Amino acid sequence: MAATKIIGVDFSGAETNNSTWVTQAILDGNCLRIETCWRPHRQREVAHQRLENLLLELPNSAVAAMDFPFSVPQSFARELADGATAMCEVWNAVAAENMQYPAFRELRDRFVERYGEMMRRGDGHFGGPFSPLKAVNPNMLPMTFYGMQMLHRLWNSGRSFRVPPLQDAGRTGPVLLETMPGVLLRSFGLPAENYKNRNQSNAGEPENVRRTILVGLHTGIRDVAGLCLEISGQESERCIGNADCLDSLVAAIGAAMWAKCETIFLHPRAEIPTGEELQAARLEGWIYAPQP
Repeated sequence: MAATKIIGVDFSGAETNNSTWVTQAILDGNCLRIETCWRPHRQREVAHQRLENLLLELPNSAVAAMDFPFSVPQSFARELADGATAMCEVWNAVAAENMQYPAFRELRDRFVERYGEMMRRGDGHFGGPFSPLKAVNPNMLPMTFYGMQMLHRLWNSGRSFRVPPLQDAGRTGPVLLETMPGVLLRSFGLPAENYKNRNQSNAGEPENVRRTILVGLHTGIRDVAGLCLEISGQESERCIGNADCLDSLVAAIGAAMWAKCETIFLHPRAEIPTGEELQAARLEGWIYAPQP
């Protein structure tokens, strides 16, 4: 079997000191070999453009897992795009006429004032995810907005990207997968909290947790997906030293697991009593992770 290009992305919407990180890897048989973990740039526009260029150059067999909400809760999605049934229609609305972030934030504020920071239907399966509309600690809104604009460009680029759970409709390009590192870590039985430097009072503790996580990832990917993880000491130290770098590695592991066996993951169901989970996921997006 030919080797598969794997990308993991920890995506940031911050304008300056942008913390987007990318892990590039190769899945060769049952071995996931990490090639490099890198930060595209500290400025948002440059970082996102470099990431987008990388994704556009991927071979059709590649899988890229990205850590940002691919869409928004159904009620807000239909305010953005009246009658929308698929998230690509929401991306179109967010990209229309070069919508700027302040306008999107204003629409969000009016919606949240009426309905609160709603969750997406599928997020309840995993516990822990924040609403894509959350704007304070953590601020999910910029990454949701800029992520959807990037998806719009990729979807309409002619590269025929596939974005589960959207129907492929003849698309044969690389897979773009929504993921969440914390959810993947919990599926491996690893710490999903306290590994980021939130304050100065616990200066050494997050780094120790990251070391524990990195060791556990070798066991987790083997036990859940039958894969081995090959990573150099240099890239390991980079992940231990930076939580966002580690998140991009975890996302890459999720992408490799998808490439190995999609059935490991929890998929939105069409047969549940209401019959709406799959339909909602195609509009709201879906976090792909192993069965909880």
